[in-house]
Amino acid sequence: MTFYQYLIKKQLNSKLTGIILGFLIIGIIFIVSQEFIFFKKEISSLTQIETISIEGVTKRLGEEKTLYTINFGEGNVKSYQIVPSGNSTAFSLLEELAQRENFQLEITLYKEMGVFVESIDGVRNGTDNKYWQYWVNGELPMVAADKKDVKKGDKVEWKFAPSTF
Repeated sequence: MTFYQYLIKKQLNSKLTGIILGFLIIGIIFIVSQEFIFFKKEISSLTQIETISIEGVTKRLGEEKTLYTINFGEGNVKSYQIVPSGNSTAFSLLEELAQRENFQLEITLYKEMGVFVESIDGVRNGTDNKYWQYWVNGELPMVAADKKDVKKGDKVEWKFAPSTF
C-alpha cells in the first residue's frame, strides 16, 4: 500500500465516519422530537380533562346552593348563597342566615298556621303600611314560611312591601 492509497483510505474512513455520525445525530434528534411531541399531546389531553373536571365541580356546587334575597325596600337589597338540607324551609333558611349574618328576627308562631315574620333586622311589619312577604321561584306561596319546602337551586326572596291582600 502506497502512501497515496493510505491517504485515500483515511479520507474515505473519515467521510464514512462523518456520514455515520451525521445519520446517528439525525436519528437521535428524530427520536427525541417524537418523544417530545408525544409528551406534549399527553399534557394537552391531561389539561383538557382537568378543565372539564373543574367546570363540572363548579357547576355542581352552583346547583347545590339557593339564592336567598332580602329586599328591605328603597334599593336596600341583600343577597346570599345558602345550601339547603333535605328538610329546609323558607323560614329555616332565614333563621340560618340571621344567625350566620348576625341580624335579628322577630316572629309570631300561630299553632294552626305556622310562623309569621314580624321583623327582619329591625324592619317591622306595619311601617309605612308595608309587611314582610316571601316568594319562592317568583311565586307567592299560600302557606307560612315554615311550611314551604325549599330545595337546591330555588330562589327565595323576602320583600318588605305593601300587602297584596
